[in-house]
Amino acid sequence: MAFECTVGRDGDVLAVLPRGDLDMESIVVLRELLKQAIESGEHARVAIDMQDVTFLDSSGIGMLVAAQRAAAARNITLMLHDPGPMIRMVLQIANLDSTLVAS
Repeated sequence: MAFECTVGRDGDVLAVLPRGDLDMESIVVLRELLKQAIESGEHARVAIDMQDVTFLDSSGIGMLVAAQRAAAARNITLMLHDPGPMIRMVLQIANLDSTLVAS
């Protein structure tokens, strides 16, 4: 499935809505978007809505972990929201669901 990403702002929250496969080819787009958002310092939180992500590989996981660490270094909270069952399972297997997914 082709990857696309929508961004919205609500006060100090940046809402990111990726759609499609998050893999080695598509992470370039999301990585750059998150990098710019974090470096701008305009947002206290970055909420990534994962409900429309259909696939997540190790490169996508690595990029999300790196983005969360970069955000934390600037006192920005970056969390995933609403991952579907397959994405949640991948995050659980990687033991990252409690770290990356907002409760």
